[in-house]
Amino acid sequence: SMTTFRSFSSFVLASYATCGGLLICCLETQLKFVRVMIALNFGFLFNSVWRFIFYLLLGSICWSFDSIPGKAMAFAFGGVAIFNTYVLCRFPAYRKIREKIAEEEDKRIEARISKEVKRQAASQIMGK
Repeated sequence: SMTTFRSFSSFVLASYATCGGLLICCLETQLKFVRVMIALNFGFLFNSVWRFIFYLLLGSICWSFDSIPGKAMAFAFGGVAIFNTYVLCRFPAYRKIREKIAEEEDKRIEARISKEVKRQAASQIMGK
């Protein structure tokens, strides 16, 4: 819908759908620097009820495109909203495990970055 530019409202809705999808992708990466920015600006995504409503909102935007892919994505968002809410409400320990895994991954990434910075600093010192 963004590329065909049928109408301005269609373009705006497609932009909202794209930004919402990117927001969800960034939320699911579980990287610390992304997670902190999302928590500060989009904290409602850390509440299962508000996340459910957000998924339904994105689904309704996709439904408004009146195309087969739009309808398919609307059903997909609806299914993900129900499944995600079910898992977060039924298994609260899942969130704790997921946060623990994210913290471990953050430590590995920070160690890798630190190692790379030290290597580059050493190569610059030796090169000069």
